[in-house]
Amino acid sequence: MKRWTKVLCISMTLALSACTPTPKIDETANHTIRIGTEQFTASLDSALEWNGWFTVRYGIGETLFKVEDNMEITPWLVSNAENIDTQTWKLTLRENIKFSDGTTMDAKSVVDNLHHVAQENARAAFLKDAEYEIDGNSITIKTVKPRATLLSDLSDPMFAILNLNSKEDRATMPIGTGPYTVKTFTADQEIVLDPNTNYWNGTPKLDEITVTKMLEKETAILALKNHELDAYTEMNSEGIKQLKDTDEFDIHMIPSRRVYSVYMNTETLSDVSLRKAIAKAIDKESIASYLLDGTMTATDGPFTSDSEYALPSSDETSYNQVEAKQILESLGYIDTDGDGYVEKDGQNLSLTIAYYKRLSQESIATELQSALKKIGIHAELQLHEGTKYLENKEYDLGFYSMVTMPTGDPAYYLNALLSEGGSVNYSGYDNHAMQVLLKQLNDSYDTKERIKLVKQIEEILLSSYSVTYIGFNNLIFATRKGLKNFTPHVTDYYQITVDLELQS
Repeated sequence: MKRWTKVLCISMTLALSACTPTPKIDETANHTIRIGTEQFTASLDSALEWNGWFTVRYGIGETLFKVEDNMEITPWLVSNAENIDTQTWKLTLRENIKFSDGTTMDAKSVVDNLHHVAQENARAAFLKDAEYEIDGNSITIKTVKPRATLLSDLSDPMFAILNLNSKEDRATMPIGTGPYTVKTFTADQEIVLDPNTNYWNGTPKLDEITVTKMLEKETAILALKNHELDAYTEMNSEGIKQLKDTDEFDIHMIPSRRVYSVYMNTETLSDVSLRKAIAKAIDKESIASYLLDGTMTATDGPFTSDSEYALPSSDETSYNQVEAKQILESLGYIDTDGDGYVEKDGQNLSLTIAYYKRLSQESIATELQSALKKIGIHAELQLHEGTKYLENKEYDLGFYSMVTMPTGDPAYYLNALLSEGGSVNYSGYDNHAMQVLLKQLNDSYDTKERIKLVKQIEEILLSSYSVTYIGFNNLIFATRKGLKNFTPHVTDYYQITVDLELQS
């Protein structure tokens, strides 16, 4: 790909509730802010699982490369990147960068991080047997196989560069290069941040930042009104209505790459025609426009319509309730007893819809239950604490939300979803033709060829109905007037930055 072959240069213990008061913000201490968020983490060790998202969001860690608003990949902790051949890249690090404890970030510490992440995180397996050569402030990386997406891969927050030699516990006190450091951390509840006095790229403008987990949006809205919060990161349509007409808050909304998807258990729903009937029963446009008041953008596929990788809309995946009923009837599912639900061989078609509380999933799950009832399928909702039900196959229909182009390239998501052992291959998808296409995609550096391959992969995926896509969540932040530079980013990676400030 052209953009890869060029040299890149520098161009919460507190769980707030309605009945648990929170100390009001001291307006005179205008360099201290409190942020509420729906999503939190039990660990800040960025190499493990998806923890890095939080390490980077909180301004603790930074990666070698960064995803810009336009999804382009630019250098961050590096100053230069040169593609030598299909398996080799030469990276030159920025000089004079220190970790928050004052120690220098050098080439060896970066290589140690890459080794560490490759050993600890399955998503980084492509670096497991990579070879590294250090020459001063430069690192040459030679991968075992061609890796056209290496630079975008290295923008993944799991590759946040930390001081691995620190004696602090990385789960609670990681030492990174970001503008803020951990003061206190309570797993899955709250984090308090201090400014990093050794920061390399400017001066942090806040004396203290507290980020608290708040699942209940009603509680968050009340806390904003009561001056107990300065910002909340997962607003819904009702919250927007309550706050937008006041002169105290700003509402920031952008389309994201985070998609609401529903996995179909291909063991319990082994008939692809049955899966198709279920998919075609979902009126995504109505969900987006009416149920969610424009806070979601409907989709039939995994990539946003403005992406060059997205397929055009198709009758195969679009809503058609009449066709859904016809498919069920052709499969022998008919309502013979007049109870409103279809049955076959004397048994009702009854499914479980598993979901976890994240963004608008609960509302969408309830709407899915209603949509299935309209075509004669009985469905029960099952609320879970997390997503283990997907791994354990404890579902017929299982909700999952994920950013599909977090590093600016679709290969990341497609490999995770469809490759053997992929980190989100919960449906157990195993198709030889698909594996061949994925390998071709991973090996190709040609932009046009990559687009063609991605669309071929999408067509096979969508025709399998192993996953159906509902829509892309719109990222919505509410911020108090005077809080500047706290806005959503298309990848959902970056929130707390050196530019964040509270003006009087």
